Amino acid sequence: MKAIKTAVTILSAVIGSAAGTITFADHIQDHMVLQRAPQKASVYGTLSSSANSDVTTVTAKITGSSNYSVTGMINGNSWIAYLKPSDAGGNYSITVDCDGCSEGNNTVAVSDVTFGDVWYCAGQSNMALNLLHTMSRNRSLDAVLAGKYSNIRIYSMASNMNPNISWSTLKNATTIPMRHSDNLFFSMSATCYYFAESLTDLMGSHAPPIGLIHTAVGGSEAEQ
Repeated sequence: MKAIKTAVTILSAVIGSAAGTITFADHIQDHMVLQRAPQKASVYGTLSSSANSDVTTVTAKITGSSNYSVTGMINGNSWIAYLKPSDAGGNYSITVDCDGCSEGNNTVAVSDVTFGDVWYCAGQSNMALNLLHTMSRNRSLDAVLAGKYSNIRIYSMASNMNPNISWSTLKNATTIPMRHSDNLFFSMSATCYYFAESLTDLMGSHAPPIGLIHTAVGGSEAEQ
């Protein structure tokens, strides 16, 4: 394995992801939630095979209220960097530069990243059933539009019952129209979302950012 040096920086400026010889994994995106302390969150991705042999370091930069460097690893065409445990909250940008990549763009970045609790919502149709088909959908939508539950962010894998939802704040999700529903928010797993809503109500002012990752597939077998 090769050592890679990673520095992570807090920025308020928006930096978009770029394609090139170094990439993030598909679900490492703007607006995502990473697991808060005491766990160590990680960012990771791939290097093109032609670039891998020439790579000397991969550096992730973060500047702002917290500045530090960590060491990650390259294994074949994959790279990973473990971040220091971070308290809940914050608005982070993570920019990764590849020293030695010779083709395409050698920088990738994500912005508006925060730390909190990440929940994985898997299962079958009872989990995949979306908000559109629930009686409380309009109450929840009104609450979101009024600024409530702003700590919740959502991500959903495309399946036979749900569309792909890139990492999004709830406010942003309510503004994106979808076929067969009023907006992207209504396409999210109902069970997954109502869990986060109830947890936020229970914790009140102590509720951290909550990231929901939905991967349920209707009719799937347990082994899947």
